[in-house]
Amino acid sequence: MQATGKKAILVGGGPIHLGLLRTALAAGYDLLLAVDGGGKPLADLGYQPQLLLGDFDSLPPSYQEALAKRGTQVLRYAQEKNWTDLELACGQLAAQQYQTVLVFGALGGRLDHTLANLSLMYRMAQGGTALVLIGDEQAATLLTGPESIRIFPFPGGHFSLLPYPSTAQGVSIRGAKYPLDKVTLELGSTRGIHNEFLSGPAEVELEAGSLLVIVEGLRHCPAGRTLFQRLPR
Repeated sequence: MQATGKKAILVGGGPIHLGLLRTALAAGYDLLLAVDGGGKPLADLGYQPQLLLGDFDSLPPSYQEALAKRGTQVLRYAQEKNWTDLELACGQLAAQQYQTVLVFGALGGRLDHTLANLSLMYRMAQGGTALVLIGDEQAATLLTGPESIRIFPFPGGHFSLLPYPSTAQGVSIRGAKYPLDKVTLELGSTRGIHNEFLSGPAEVELEAGSLLVIVEGLRHCPAGRTLFQRLPR
């Protein structure tokens, strides 16, 4: 999860890998943003977000009050609205031109929210913001060609590639059990599902289109690990 440019950490209310969250927080950030229930794990870990937003249907009032008293900016929205809290948060980040955003608590849980969050990742990429979504069991990011990424191994982990939202062209994999060399993956193809690490990092290259890179098995991933490193274009 190596960043370039302005970096934000966003914490939502879904399942969270606390070890990776602690690692990301310790590495530093330009903005720490909590979305509704995501304020609780941050406060419990002793961190204060600069911004807290949402309709607050999942964050206890005591946490809202405590964070506000310590200087956190609070943006409150109605529960009946046309956007999820995470989409509203992404709008804030896009307006401030953040290049990299680590989003904890946005994978797992409700399937509809997970799929919506993947589509938000695509939309943000079109505007120049790279999201990394991190749950308690999976992490995902999106490549937009031409782009390359390094995936760091850990015991019990594996990764998959899926074209999203359409065709991914010129997909190459090096340093993994199942290599590829400039293949085209069409939407609906399962060719990129479940690849395995060898002794070192795997590298994925995309020439055109966009490609989901999904790492599974985070329950085996110890704190202090890096998952992704985007390589220079």
